[in-house]
Amino acid sequence: MNEVLSIKNGSVKSFEQAYHLWSEKIYTFIFRQCGSEEIADEVVQQVFVRLWEKRTSLSTEYPLNVQLFRMSRTIFIDELRKAARARRYADKLQQQKAENFTEDNFENKEILDLINRAIEAMPAIRKQVFLMSRREHLSHQQIAEKLGISPKTVENHIGLALKYLRRFTLLMILLALY
Repeated sequence: MNEVLSIKNGSVKSFEQAYHLWSEKIYTFIFRQCGSEEIADEVVQQVFVRLWEKRTSLSTEYPLNVQLFRMSRTIFIDELRKAARARRYADKLQQQKAENFTEDNFENKEILDLINRAIEAMPAIRKQVFLMSRREHLSHQQIAEKLGISPKTVENHIGLALKYLRRFTLLMILLALY
């Protein structure tokens, strides 16, 4: 109770002692609840900020550890609510992106058709290398091994394919403007 009174009266030394004595225990308590280092760190920080900000309203009826763990639990619940809100918001954004994507699909279908035609017009080996890279997500080394060519040749083919597609795309944009 003496430490509560000291902190209540604004003793920085008592506050620092309380921090050193209880911060790790609070961290462990919260970490066991959620398994998140980030949330546990955040709760510990907020508990001691709140302790100092609300020091004048501390109760002398309860030991400091009881009050600290009560604050920890309350802040932890607030953090969980914040995280849940953030997840709901992120899910909502994902859903909106998906909806926009399907709406944009109709507009982009023509562009994709044009790009696919441009890819089809590439020389056979360049087209094959480009598709293995972009659609099959193979590395330059993997493509080189499958096709029996050097990784540098793969890199050159991809560079030329991208250059061709950039020019093609620029041409399509210019044609669309006129």
